[in-house]
Amino acid sequence: MTADWKQVTRLDRSSLVTWLRSSGPHDVQWTGNEWLAVLQLFTMRLTQEGSEVAPAEWPAHSAAYDVLLDRTQLADGIDAREAVVRRLLLTTAALTHTRPIREVALLDPRHAITAFNAALPMQTAEAVRVAPQWRLLVPEDMRRLLRAAGLVTAAGGLKPYLDETDPGSRAFAAELAVWERNVLTHLRSEPLTS
Repeated sequence: MTADWKQVTRLDRSSLVTWLRSSGPHDVQWTGNEWLAVLQLFTMRLTQEGSEVAPAEWPAHSAAYDVLLDRTQLADGIDAREAVVRRLLLTTAALTHTRPIREVALLDPRHAITAFNAALPMQTAEAVRVAPQWRLLVPEDMRRLLRAAGLVTAAGGLKPYLDETDPGSRAFAAELAVWERNVLTHLRSEPLTS
């Protein structure tokens, strides 16, 4: 199949999944922006057409998305944190069309939680401690706090899809609640001024 990224962006969703699951993506040397364009296209199509994806097709779509995230990151189109944010957001969007499925990474909130935990640049206890005076933080700590807050915000969409019987999901929901109450409220209540 083609390795021209413009032609790839013209493929319909099913053809794009087929191409992504082939050896094609591993043989091309696209720029980060070219991979990002394909990632954005696939994300948009899956978000808009998710209700048309048959249950048996979700594993292939999930695997295709993993290939896209990996290739886009390898080409420096996104960094590791943005890859996690994108996974969190697409998992939430996909779950509006179907039920959680443990065997499908994109439809398993636990998979997204694992990615979230690995990417979180600041632990909850530290964030709670520094949030009331976040403007006084040294720039690097402020960036870590704001990156963490962005991840938490993206992860918030998963709450309706968490399995209350799963201890990890319950702990995650409790952690999000702590962030919302004790961190995000401080960041939202003090608008930046110049």
